[in-house]
Amino acid sequence: MTAAAQLEEIQAAIAEARRAVAAGALIELGGLDAAVAEACEAAQAAPQDERAALARGLAALAEALDQLAAEITRQREAALRQRANDAYGQEGPR
Repeated sequence: MTAAAQLEEIQAAIAEARRAVAAGALIELGGLDAAVAEACEAAQAAPQDERAALARGLAALAEALDQLAAEITRQREAALRQRANDAYGQEGPR
């Protein structure tokens, strides 16, 4: 698989994870780190004339990962707020 195809596959997985997070679902990200590392290695080994496009793809991938991380953080914070509301009610701890 080419580096560009790897990046597209990872982007699709991230998009699916973002949709799941938006729907309130838990997601499994196992293997994502290895896939990103493999894509980075493939990009480094790519022919010189492909590297600029791959660099842009890697930058877009980093942005997508940052967005996913922010969405997961928001989901976690909302869950914690809900748990606190359930435990203490709307008035806070007594």
